[in-house]
Amino acid sequence: GIGDSIRASQALQQKHEEIESQHSEWFAVYVELNQQIAALLNAGDEEDLVELKALQQQLSDVCYRQASQLEFRQNLLQAALEFHGVAQDLSQQLDGLLGMLCVDVAPADGASIQQTLKLLEEKLKSVDLGLQGLREKGQGLLDQISNQASWAYGKDVTSENKENVDHIQGVMEDMQLRKQRCEDMVDVRRLKMLQMVQLFKCEEDAAQAIEWLNELLDALLKTHTRLGDDAQETKILLEKHRKFVDVAQSTYDYGRQLLQATVVLCQSLRCTSRSSGETLPKLNRVWKQFTITSEERVTRLEMAVAFHSNAEKVLQECPDESESIYDQEQFDEIEAVGKSLLDRLTVPVVYPDGYVVGLALLTMQCKIFHYAW
Repeated sequence: GIGDSIRASQALQQKHEEIESQHSEWFAVYVELNQQIAALLNAGDEEDLVELKALQQQLSDVCYRQASQLEFRQNLLQAALEFHGVAQDLSQQLDGLLGMLCVDVAPADGASIQQTLKLLEEKLKSVDLGLQGLREKGQGLLDQISNQASWAYGKDVTSENKENVDHIQGVMEDMQLRKQRCEDMVDVRRLKMLQMVQLFKCEEDAAQAIEWLNELLDALLKTHTRLGDDAQETKILLEKHRKFVDVAQSTYDYGRQLLQATVVLCQSLRCTSRSSGETLPKLNRVWKQFTITSEERVTRLEMAVAFHSNAEKVLQECPDESESIYDQEQFDEIEAVGKSLLDRLTVPVVYPDGYVVGLALLTMQCKIFHYAW
């Protein structure tokens, strides 16, 4: 036998060393006998030479055959010891990998997930190399066992060899199955972790979308205040505002899609989002604020277009103010639009901003005064 473990192989190897020690004693006796036979051959009769030479050859054959068997046995046990050593190391690696896979992890961010994935891949690669080494050792051991019959010298080793072969193949098949189970679990864990990376990314990008919308809202409140010096400029401002709104709409839609993806990923992972449902209300709140502000901006620009258009029409029809007779009805209409616009500018949009409202109001008052005179 070759043993079914490192300890069993070591015990067989120790027993074999005792046999080798006995063989050394026998070999010393053989050397002495060989020397005696050689002396007899030198002094013996021709009739005795044939018998002595036959005896000498027989002793030599027995001794060297025994030495060859011992050497073969030693190599076989050494190969078995190495095979069981590799099998034990591989088994420990598989146990470690399985233990890592059985522990549910809750990484804090994408970086820690990537680090864990990298560690899993490294362990799986190490297991692959270990299994490859086990197969090589196992095949080498099987090759040696298949050659054992040539050293048996009439001894039937078929049954013993079959047990050894079955044991070696069984160990390799068991390790292959364990490795396959770990691979399947790694695939599941990898998918879960990649989904968690996607979840974290969606949460971060959704928060970024809210930040972008807040920046757009801030710009709309503080910098998008001009109403134009004439109808043409006001129309240009109105067109620019519509494009600005398109950008905000795309940002809002992007945030909504990310949050929808977050819900799907959380359902798949059977977990809750780190934002705990706060992100969607924040997104909707800032979008509502932006929408109200944008609609007010459009209303003011459209009123400004009407005001400028009517005023410019009157001025074009009456180029010489000193000789012109104003149409009171037209002037009243212009004045009504202007006053409505002035009243509109005094109403807070979302949050009162005295500087913004005051500047726009002052500008429009100056224009109405100019057109009136």
